Amino acid sequence: MLSTLLAAQGQMIEGHILDSLSGEPLEYVSVGIIGTPFGSISDERGSFSFEAREQDASSRLRISMIGYEAQTFSLTEFTQREKDIKLVQKAYELAEVEVKPWTRERKAGSDRIHRISGWSGWGGMQIRKGYEMGTRIALGERPVKIINLQVRLHRQAFDTSYFRLHIRAMRDTLVLEELLTQNIVASISEESGWAVIDLEPYQLVLSGTVGVSLEWLKVQGLNKDRAMKIDNRMQEAYILFKNQKNDCGLYRWGTEAKWIINNKMSPGMYFTVLE
Repeated sequence: MLSTLLAAQGQMIEGHILDSLSGEPLEYVSVGIIGTPFGSISDERGSFSFEAREQDASSRLRISMIGYEAQTFSLTEFTQREKDIKLVQKAYELAEVEVKPWTRERKAGSDRIHRISGWSGWGGMQIRKGYEMGTRIALGERPVKIINLQVRLHRQAFDTSYFRLHIRAMRDTLVLEELLTQNIVASISEESGWAVIDLEPYQLVLSGTVGVSLEWLKVQGLNKDRAMKIDNRMQEAYILFKNQKNDCGLYRWGTEAKWIINNKMSPGMYFTVLE
């Protein structure tokens, strides 16, 4: 009966997420049904809510955040349990880092922006929470220290947009495990041009080929005088990135949605690194 009800009518999935030790609410926790676009991000009170349409009761709900152990439930299990979910902080083994003088600065990735490659991005004030957009970057075989991420804006209508940075291992076009061990939340306030996200305080030392993406969290302020035509409709709320041509674009339209790989273009992003 529950399976039929979910499939026919959909169901509101809602709850409240806390740190298991402090009992404090956790903001920016990702909640989503695996393999689907249905999901959301917890707010400053740790609360989340979204509708799961046409889902079987055995569908799997995943609750996760960088730095914490993920939890997974079937929809049946979730509807029958307490709605307070306590996440446990993850214990990480500290990897050995090569201690050396970082002497040479270079770009990792491409800053080649082509006018004809267009732009990509998001619209709306709330509905894109948890969406990700990024590119594949080859850091090289030897470890490098990441100084900043530079993102090329086409235009944005918000005063400030907030994103969570993800850096994941990649093999060919397969997106693998998260390499970050802490949440890095970045803000972008520029209307257009290159925006610089400072990463030096996080002491990120990585190597190999990685997938870097920005996950939409929230926005503040709206400049309606920046309304522009997007897909033949005037839009007031949006942020758009200029595209790079002939790179590996990474797109995910939901916290647990499947990855979409675009081998013709990607949002304009590159790292500044020291080696």
